[in-house]
Amino acid sequence: MDLAAVAAELYGLPLAEFTPARNDQAKAARSEGNLLLAKQVAKLPKPSMAAWAVNMLARHRGEVLERVLGLGGSLRKAQDERDPDALRRLGQERQKMLAEAVAEARAVAGEFGAPISNAAATDIEQTLRAAMADPEAGLALASRQLVRALSTNGFDPVDLSGAIAVPGAVAVLGAVVPGAVVPGAVVPGAGASREVAPEDAEESPRHDEAERARSLERERERARERAQAEADDAERAADRAEADLAEAERIASDARSRRGELAARLRDLRAQAADLEEKLADVERESADAERSRKLAARLADRRRKSAERARDRADDLSG
Repeated sequence: MDLAAVAAELYGLPLAEFTPARNDQAKAARSEGNLLLAKQVAKLPKPSMAAWAVNMLARHRGEVLERVLGLGGSLRKAQDERDPDALRRLGQERQKMLAEAVAEARAVAGEFGAPISNAAATDIEQTLRAAMADPEAGLALASRQLVRALSTNGFDPVDLSGAIAVPGAVAVLGAVVPGAVVPGAVVPGAGASREVAPEDAEESPRHDEAERARSLERERERARERAQAEADDAERAADRAEADLAEAERIASDARSRRGELAARLRDLRAQAADLEEKLADVERESADAERSRKLAARLADRRRKSAERARDRADDLSG
């Protein structure tokens, strides 16, 4: 298996499966001794949510993308011919078609369990708009290996640096994406909507084309390396954050455990205190009863002593 085949498989997966599948493919290539392929696969960037949704649109709703790109070709032709009526009519049609295409992209993403946020939907619309404005951007979308969203100012060529996972996928678009070619077969970089004739291709200087391809490949390789470095940094930061989270959760768990123990002790102490308070109340009632009994006994003893004294006095009197 070569890089193009691996990329074609990876960029057709649900977004959540991309990274583990890429890592598995890189490990498989490494175990087979294909270190170059392993390195290339490991560097394949995970697509943004918007780019992934556009890839899914191209794969599973290819006719929608063909209509979008076809309308883009018609718009460019109307601009070249300075046809205001056609531009006005096609401009209105473009708004409707973009809304429908974004809705289709959201629907496809939803089928794969990945709901599209409003922000991602905006990026999808901007990407489709860029593909309508620039034929090379259209080819990038049809490659089904887009890794980031595209944008256009309506005048300059769309910046495609680092936008496609395997740049060669655009060069062999007819083989990689049968049936998903740009209607009208626009010449990449021409800025016009004329059809590509075989003689035009034969007349293009092969040396210049090869040099441009090498230059583009070098630029995209540098972009991939930068993106990979950023991704590595982000993953390391995520690992550190997860480690910090794990430590924080451990500390929180310990605190919850201690809190539970103290709360249990407090409940026990409160229960003991309630029991003691009840016993104290009983003792206080017994003490009050005993005090009343003591006072009654004291008064009775006093009366008895006084009676005994009077009796003794009478006895003394009789004896005298």
